[in-house]
Amino acid sequence: MRPTLIIGTMIFVLTGMAYTFWWPALVRHNRTYWLTPGDIWPTLRLAHFVQWGDLSYVYLFNYPIVTLPGFNVLLAPFAALSSTLNLTEMAPGGFPFKPEAWLLIGPICFAVAGVGFFACDALARRIGTGTPARRILLAAEAAAFWPAIVMWGHPEDVLAFGLAVYALLALSDERPILAGWLLGFALSMQLFVVLLVPIFIGVTGVRKARDLLLRAIVIPGFLLLAVLVPDFHDAFSRLTKQPGYPTILHPTPWINLAPHISRIEVSSGPVHLLTVVVAVGIGFLARRWRHDWPSIFWLMAVAAGIRSFFEPVMAPYYVMPAVAVAFAVGSAQGRVRSTLTLASGLGLTVMTFSHSSEWTYWLEMVGLMGAMLFSARPPVPVQSDAGARGADGSDAAMSTVHVRHP
Repeated sequence: MRPTLIIGTMIFVLTGMAYTFWWPALVRHNRTYWLTPGDIWPTLRLAHFVQWGDLSYVYLFNYPIVTLPGFNVLLAPFAALSSTLNLTEMAPGGFPFKPEAWLLIGPICFAVAGVGFFACDALARRIGTGTPARRILLAAEAAAFWPAIVMWGHPEDVLAFGLAVYALLALSDERPILAGWLLGFALSMQLFVVLLVPIFIGVTGVRKARDLLLRAIVIPGFLLLAVLVPDFHDAFSRLTKQPGYPTILHPTPWINLAPHISRIEVSSGPVHLLTVVVAVGIGFLARRWRHDWPSIFWLMAVAAGIRSFFEPVMAPYYVMPAVAVAFAVGSAQGRVRSTLTLASGLGLTVMTFSHSSEWTYWLEMVGLMGAMLFSARPPVPVQSDAGARGADGSDAAMSTVHVRHP
């Protein structure tokens, strides 16, 4: 499958670039511009800040960044190369119809999908999915990643997702040190990974999780200090308020609990605390199921999905992590349930682009998300009464019985 994954990544890059070049000409009958994803240009601009040594001030100029600048650091060498080659790009006050920098930055951002492809394939292999089903999975994952990268310009979300999956896989292979570093890299890319941390703690236990978490906070901790120390007000405000834009994106009923920052901004941060509370509860469930890895990976999809349940302002790509993990876990659940998982997941991906009232949008999203997670769920692990604890008081002797769904 490795050559297939490489070819799949190359096809994703080629089709993504073709979409940005030719969609306006073929569909809109306008050859004067390229349809580049708008959110990639602020990301590239902040990468220039890093290139110029201004990492400390990435939040100063009100750019729409609500996470740590890990991806901007990764993109900085390519931003420097773009400057060296004098390539035109989108910037405040300058809007070229065909920015030359896209020829360099576009393929790099689209190639990030490969991290997600390899991670999902490794997860599917870990739970016993066969090769034919994994080929179908590759196409499904491409459909899940397409809106996040090609249409919206957020490769950092897919990179964070792939690294988080690899971190949990490393933990399943009893490599907590590697899992800690991978989790830290994922956190530095996107903060939604925080919702997955209770699962890691639940699987390892609080005491054993200490070393893992100490490694996981090194890189995000460094980035956090680098932005807080010189510019505390702007960085703290941006990271805690988590601004959302209901006039551009889609509001949900939770917007009624979100404080308003300005006429066009609301603060999603306070509502996001609810997702953290639910994620902690999922961590307790992970502790109970810690010997059953298919169920642990399914909990990862649930934890990623609760972000959308409690999101005051939705962007379509927010559902991507839950959809991608559900596809991978569901691929091992038989033909009928894997088909239902794919159908509901793809329906969810398309539905998030719809325009309707707050309640209608939210109920449709929650309904499709619930159907997808229900279809992808593995057999429920039930602990037998015998051997709940070993003779030495440890829980190593715990046995698990799987109850198959009809």
